Amino acid sequence: MATRTTSGQPAPQRRRRDAEATRQELLEAARSRFLRMGYDRTTLRDVAADVGVNLALIKRYFDSKEGLFKAALAATPRTLGGAGEPPQDRAALAEALSRQLSGHAWSEFAEHPVLMLLRVSGDERVDSLRRQALHDFSQQVLAASGTPPERDDDERLLRAELVVALGVGVAVLRSTVGLRPLRDATAEDLTGPLHEVIDALLGPPRP
Repeated sequence: MATRTTSGQPAPQRRRRDAEATRQELLEAARSRFLRMGYDRTTLRDVAADVGVNLALIKRYFDSKEGLFKAALAATPRTLGGAGEPPQDRAALAEALSRQLSGHAWSEFAEHPVLMLLRVSGDERVDSLRRQALHDFSQQVLAASGTPPERDDDERLLRAELVVALGVGVAVLRSTVGLRPLRDATAEDLTGPLHEVIDALLGPPRP
């Protein structure tokens, strides 16, 4: 039965909304620290202090630092399709990469969120999450590549991983070095060159 106010009206679900907002704030604070400091130097106490909550609240929501990292990683937009479907062909793949790597992408994160996947944690369980995220990214590229299925699977995956490495390299240079004109390139600037590079890396498409 719903709780009611003294006027007899249902009480607003304030506590639930506040809990959800707090959880999101914790994820954002954790992502910021994981990006800037890496897994090993990020502490739950610091994340709690950033949000102004008790350390026990993080443990209630996420159980452990590993759980918090996993949740922050899952909440980070890293799929090529964003909120929609992953790209289905090379043209869509080039467009998706262009959007994700453009000069104004992910401005709310200050640094490109892919950087969270690059800092070694020293914890094999956490590093396996990072590898899995990059592997999933490579599988999306492979699905959109249109390469002949009879080609050796390792070669096809290698080519897809080269595309992922290209994207990661662009994100690193844009976020941490500020190399121009790459730093300021728009999605429209990147689409043509990325399409050409993707074709070169992935090899001849399926007839």
